[in-house]
Amino acid sequence: MTIKHTSNKISLRWELGVALLLKILLLTGLWFLLHRWPERPVVKPDIAAHFALPVSSSNPENHYDR
Repeated sequence: MTIKHTSNKISLRWELGVALLLKILLLTGLWFLLHRWPERPVVKPDIAAHFALPVSSSNPENHYDR
């Protein structure tokens, strides 16, 4: 009497493949955290200054103050 386990082998292969892929992704993320983290700036950047519109010196009147 033989028992067929073909469906279990396919699901086991998929499960192992997904587990290995997840492991590779997590290890890559850990590598980036460990090796790229020291290059981050010490001072937090000023987001408001980054997105601020440039001041126009040609038209000193501000139409939005009315």
